[in-house]
Amino acid sequence: MSRTLDKQRRRMYHFAMSNFIVPRCALAALLLISLAFVPEQAFAQQKVGFVNPQRVVNETRLGQMAKADLARYVAEKDRLAKESAAQVAVLRKESEGVALSAAERTRREDAYRRKSRQHETLLQENARDIKAEEAKLLQYVMRRADSVLEDIGKKGGYAIIITDPTAVGYVDKASADLTERVARELDAKGK
Repeated sequence: MSRTLDKQRRRMYHFAMSNFIVPRCALAALLLISLAFVPEQAFAQQKVGFVNPQRVVNETRLGQMAKADLARYVAEKDRLAKESAAQVAVLRKESEGVALSAAERTRREDAYRRKSRQHETLLQENARDIKAEEAKLLQYVMRRADSVLEDIGKKGGYAIIITDPTAVGYVDKASADLTERVARELDAKGK
């Protein structure tokens, strides 16, 4: 008896689900049909804008201040790299000394090789750190520009404002580039 009860439950479940799916499919079809009758003008009013983040950094006071901070950071990294290079040069000269015993020459050559590896590591770390600081700089300025982008988007009827220059293959800069406007308004906001 339990087998027949299970079969009946399965049939009832199947019937209920099939009746539930049909109305959902009908609703989806109705939605698609209604979209076909929406005037093209409604879609045409949605505009797409483009902002070049690097230009926002280059053309705003905020960006200039951030770039000055980055320049100081790069100068400090450069100073450390020059100090390290000078130490490597001194150790190289010491290891090439003419009047050195074999044991002393080996010790100095090992110190020179060790310092050379440390110097190479320092240069790689500096390059990575500088690249990360540049990314932070761009993010900082663009985060501050978010409110300006939002205002321009709402007031100008923009559905999308793209801020990643690599995300688009073609942008009609004459009609879609909002970079100058964003830079002007961001500077005005900073006063």
